[in-house]
Amino acid sequence: MTQNSPVVNPYNGPSGDRKPLDEKLTKDELEAFYDALRDRDRAIVLSAIAENHLTSLLQVLMRRNEKAISEELFRPSGPLGPFGTKIRVAYMLRILPPEIYKDLITVSKIRNKFAHELSIKSFDDQQISTWVKGMHHYNLFLSTVKSFEEKHRAERESNLPESEYEFRAIAYVLGNSAKTIVDSYRETVRLIIHWIVDYERHIKSEEERLNRGGAPAAPSSGEEVSGGMSEAKQMSR
Repeated sequence: MTQNSPVVNPYNGPSGDRKPLDEKLTKDELEAFYDALRDRDRAIVLSAIAENHLTSLLQVLMRRNEKAISEELFRPSGPLGPFGTKIRVAYMLRILPPEIYKDLITVSKIRNKFAHELSIKSFDDQQISTWVKGMHHYNLFLSTVKSFEEKHRAERESNLPESEYEFRAIAYVLGNSAKTIVDSYRETVRLIIHWIVDYERHIKSEEERLNRGGAPAAPSSGEEVSGGMSEAKQMSR
């Protein structure tokens, strides 16, 4: 955890509102996130959504009344235009923890690989697959799938009637998402975007508290960056 980062569970943000990512994206982002795209398109679109939210996070930490300066900095040819630059600046300013930083760098690399090398057509490409499988949040996602599959297996082996199964639906949904590398990658990027969106929401809620003269919000017990599994059910919504 970096010094100035909030304690954020990737499935349940610092506000504790337990909203799924679907409720945090714009209509256009939501349509693009679930669109049945080719692998090349998906790599570029998922990267664009993550970059948009990282840009928003950086901007919320800057002077918001200096729109002309912000536009100059973040235009494509500006100092903070490139995705990779935004990632590195956010990390060096202690905004991103190491796990998010490293995974975002990988997202950027995958995007560039698909965008600039026409010979790369699928996430099954050896280099792309290796990058994805090396991501912290990819392994977090697979651990979540395994956890819910084990819970569903346990309830199937119990004497519970099927109508009382709690984990069947989520185990099925997550299990299907883990069958291919491209679907697993989408869920991996979902977790990263969750973190970025919730960090921005945390900053804004803290600003509101300070403006009201309130006391600091206490972190939720047991939550860690990229650590909690308790709200993974939201991924099925």
